[in-house]
Parts: sequence; C-alpha cells; structure tokens
Amino acid sequence: MELNGYRLLLPEGTLDYFDLVDVKESVNEVVIYLEEKNIVPEKYTDQDTESKGFYDPVIVQDFPLRGKKVFLNIRRLWLLKKHNESISLVTGVWWLKVLV
Repeated sequence: MELNGYRLLLPEGTLDYFDLVDVKESVNEVVIYLEEKNIVPEKYTDQDTESKGFYDPVIVQDFPLRGKKVFLNIRRLWLLKKHNESISLVTGVWWLKVLV
C-alpha cells in the first residue's frame, strides 16, 4: 500500500521523529501506524533517557476522514527516567505527551 498520501493527515513535524510504517484501511476506519525514530531529541540530550525497545502502543483517535474514524497507533521508544514519562519528540504536540 502506498503510504505517502497519508503523510498529509499527520500534524506538522510528526515525521521528523516518527516513521510511518503502515496504514490499515477498512470500510469504517483508517489506522495509521507510527514508530518513533531511534534519536533522542536535542532538548533531552543532557537528561537521563533510556530506550529498551518499543513500549506498548498508544492509540489516539483523530478527526474523521470522509466518514471514517481515524486512529493513530503510536509506538514510543524513549523514556525520561527521572519523571518516568515518555518524552515528546515533537515539541508542543500535546497528544504525544503520554505516560508509560
């Protein structure tokens, strides 16, 4: 499946830090699968971070598209150890700030 067109549905800057790895489309919904790239953001290079592979995915429901529900299935890599929370690689994008 060609994934390039689905890039337009993602918030600006998302693909700087995430790879679009798959899209599953059915009659009722579209699920876009994102995996975090293996890079620590510059903002966090001086802090204690760790990556032990992907954490369980977080599923975020986005705005509908042509009558179909749209979901973002996000697999995160990085954990900010001192706060025990995953770090957002796209500054200011609230839906990427999730606890693990």
